[in-house]
Amino acid sequence: MTVNTKKLLISLFIGLSLTACSSTETIQKPIEPIPSSEICCNDFAQFPWIPLETNEDININLNTDSPIGKFSDGNSYFNAFKLSERSEKVQINLSSLMINDSVVAPKLITLDEKFNIISTTTLDQFNIKASDAFTRTQFKLEFNINASKTPYFVIYSSDAYLGQSIKVKHPARVRAEELGEIMPMVTDPTYTYERFGKLNLSIKTISLRAYKAQIEKETVAIKKAQPETKNFYNNAIIEAVNNNDIPKALSLLEEAKKLNIKDAESVFIKALEENKK
Repeated sequence: MTVNTKKLLISLFIGLSLTACSSTETIQKPIEPIPSSEICCNDFAQFPWIPLETNEDININLNTDSPIGKFSDGNSYFNAFKLSERSEKVQINLSSLMINDSVVAPKLITLDEKFNIISTTTLDQFNIKASDAFTRTQFKLEFNINASKTPYFVIYSSDAYLGQSIKVKHPARVRAEELGEIMPMVTDPTYTYERFGKLNLSIKTISLRAYKAQIEKETVAIKKAQPETKNFYNNAIIEAVNNNDIPKALSLLEEAKKLNIKDAESVFIKALEENKK
């Protein structure tokens, strides 16, 4: 082996070593906290809520146009949603897409109708789904929720994760493992957790909420009493006026109005006029 050949091999080896090191190196970016002056809302009741249909697919962009809220783990850009009042049991699918070496490490909190926190997700509850012909590599979470008990939920990126990173298997490696093929010579990508990114939200109603009709007793009484009592009340009002018992006549008139006897008042007025003659 010649001297020049040895030098070339040494240079190539050094170059490969540097490339391997740089591909796994993670740069910790300084995180600038969001100033409190930019917060739109200090409590959940003030959040701008987005109403959802019973079934819906939404693309979410966490960016500078998103509102900023105050959370227990820091100020954050967020999106807040309210489930449909027609829904009972709902399946929620949330995905955070890994794009251009960055991804949102999402948190999701559910709240009851009085805006009390019911549950909070952690990042280890999300699975990592490798990209395919239809989707990018992504964090993915699927769970069911009772919309009547927890009608609200919020999606945001926690300060606790910002600047950290995750290395995921290259999609080609994932497919090779699944098919039992030879491992390809690929580099596993690394994604840094950022405040901004793209997410997908899918809502599917599994069961609808049912209501029992509430019929007012007074309404039922009106429908049953009116045909049978109209003449009775009209005659009783006339008799009370003729006997100069105006308080009784007024009392009968009030009862007649509640029973929707529409001409009772005109009967009362006419009886007064007749009694003055």
